[in-house]
Amino acid sequence: MKALFTTFPAYGHLLPMLPLARAVAAAGDEVVIATHAELHGTAPDLTMRAVGPALAAVIAENESRFKQDVLDYRSDGDTDGAPDLLAATVALFTTTYADVVFDDLVALVTAEQPDVIVAEMWDFVTPLVAQRLGIPFATFTHSPATVIDPVLAAGAAKAGAQRGLTEPTPLATIQLWPEWLETLPVTPSDPAIAISSSAYDTATPAGLPAFAGDRPVVLVTLGTVVDDLDLLRSAVGAVLDSGADALVTTGFTATPEDLQADPSRVRAVSFAPIGQLLDRVQAVVAAGGSGTTLATLSRGLPMLFVPRIANQPQVAAAVTDFGAGLTPGSVGTAVSTLLDDVDLRRRAAEARDRLAARPSPAAVWSTLRDRIA
Repeated sequence: MKALFTTFPAYGHLLPMLPLARAVAAAGDEVVIATHAELHGTAPDLTMRAVGPALAAVIAENESRFKQDVLDYRSDGDTDGAPDLLAATVALFTTTYADVVFDDLVALVTAEQPDVIVAEMWDFVTPLVAQRLGIPFATFTHSPATVIDPVLAAGAAKAGAQRGLTEPTPLATIQLWPEWLETLPVTPSDPAIAISSSAYDTATPAGLPAFAGDRPVVLVTLGTVVDDLDLLRSAVGAVLDSGADALVTTGFTATPEDLQADPSRVRAVSFAPIGQLLDRVQAVVAAGGSGTTLATLSRGLPMLFVPRIANQPQVAAAVTDFGAGLTPGSVGTAVSTLLDDVDLRRRAAEARDRLAARPSPAAVWSTLRDRIA
């Protein structure tokens, strides 16, 4: 049997799906991942196919379509332009993305002839391609439900209507984000398949030198796109002020040199497998990306959130309400609490155990395979 995995072209969208893709390969079935070439290094052990433009190109195309709306919103600094920015955001994942990738994806899927397609939740184009070609698909849900989900669904319906397609129905929904971390009422998907969480890793070591001494180490990461260097520097400074050392990812839009921090107490890299980073730390300061959050909780580590964009505030609120994280107004002294609070660590350990109790990727593939058959 052959499974094709597709994703919106961003690291945080692809990485959570890799354990399931590897489970497909481990079961002796064929697996192919279709995404932009710049993401291919994330899984050198799996077959990758290049499709569509890079994320930066998709964003640039979308902003050109909504240029004045986006500029007005950015210059206002308030909510006056929010409805227009919402329309631009919806189009980014639906109509705009469909315009730049649909035909290429149809050609790729036609050539690959998979038995099933697994599309991550923010890839609204692949379900349309699956419907066009009559191939069953499953949706991979790695983030919590949001208030804009109905608007996104409407955008996807518009993209489909432009191509003479109606809303497709998935064979199954694979749910990585657990129901006990939802902040909105959610109607259970039918049929839904829960899957356990793990931290992304590769066989190639990141090569970061160890710290000297016995100070605790805190990971500081704002994701692969860091557009607030001041926030990153502030978070690193708070970690150092707490008496801990900082292991930092600067993303692909900044450099380790931009941190301007004490090199004896800071180890920085643009990007590294989070599994290798989590092996070396006692706590995490993060923006609140769902992949980073679930990876951290899967290791039983407490989190301090500095959310900024998209659904990061919602993710932060969910983990904070669960008791495994903090969302302070300022990182300041909160890092010390993050390291010392016993209840935070107890709840983080509980989250780890609950995530581990969910079905393994191998079990999920077996279930999905039976449904396909």
